[in-house]
Amino acid sequence: MTTAVDTNVLLALLYEDDYANASEAELRRAYRRGRIVISSIVYAELAADGHFETASELDRFLADLSIQVVEPSREALFQAGEGFQRYTDRRPDGLQCPSCGTKQRVHCEECSNGLSPRQHIAADFVIGAHATVDGDALLSFDTAFYETYYPSLTVYPE
Repeated sequence: MTTAVDTNVLLALLYEDDYANASEAELRRAYRRGRIVISSIVYAELAADGHFETASELDRFLADLSIQVVEPSREALFQAGEGFQRYTDRRPDGLQCPSCGTKQRVHCEECSNGLSPRQHIAADFVIGAHATVDGDALLSFDTAFYETYYPSLTVYPE
């Protein structure tokens, strides 16, 4: 079994946040089930975080966790593009208050087009498609997102 890992699982370990214990437990389970991988996108996101000063340090961190970096297949990349297109097509204009849920439309002062926040980026879709097409499961704390766009994907923790 091949388990892909989302960036948030590894960041939880690095910063010992509220998900650190769950990250460690899920990585141990995944290791017992088989191979653990990350896509090059996750590698780049980890490098961008600033925690590692060199690629060698990041490589050592991944090696200590027995995590391999693998490239997504073309099929996975194509599926990621399709998912991102579905997301951008259905993403509403405007903003929503996280407390009360009130929705407001905000327009650009220059061109009057409706503005909306980018909550997910193409990288999120590459991570999900890579796990779906090239793997068997994904470790992530963004379960709702992956269940929405990749419903056949097994996402841990459940």
